[in-house]
Amino acid sequence: MLRPYMCIVALSMACACVSRTSRPGATTTIGGSAEGTSEVQALVQLALTLDAAGDRNADTLYAADALVVGNARIRQAAPRFAGITVGAGRVTISAANATIEGRVAWVLVDYRWVNPAERRAEVGRATVICERRGESWKIVHAHSSQPLPWEP
Repeated sequence: MLRPYMCIVALSMACACVSRTSRPGATTTIGGSAEGTSEVQALVQLALTLDAAGDRNADTLYAADALVVGNARIRQAAPRFAGITVGAGRVTISAANATIEGRVAWVLVDYRWVNPAERRAEVGRATVICERRGESWKIVHAHSSQPLPWEP
């Protein structure tokens, strides 16, 4: 029953990944609590951090049937997110916006991966859809992309 709803949300959020850059100002909560949005934002932050480190513990954050897309390719292992290279770099989040409705949450996040040793930095945007499974949130879909060269 939730699958058609999640497909519509996933498609809508995937389209947002390639739109003009905007800086969300505040966390939005619909039918949930601010505490819940903090929890899903922390989940996404951890997923990005573990992904950059190539840490296999990242796998525990995803549902077994999760779909992860980075720069238009399905990704099943690190690096899952666009612009991230496994190794000495680190990830910082520049903006995040979480919304919760019932047992489904989605997080829009702008992030930056930096490797000072190589003097290299990449930016990305991701939409992560989470579902409450039992007592914890699991990532069921993540779509990330990098801005096109002509976008600001």
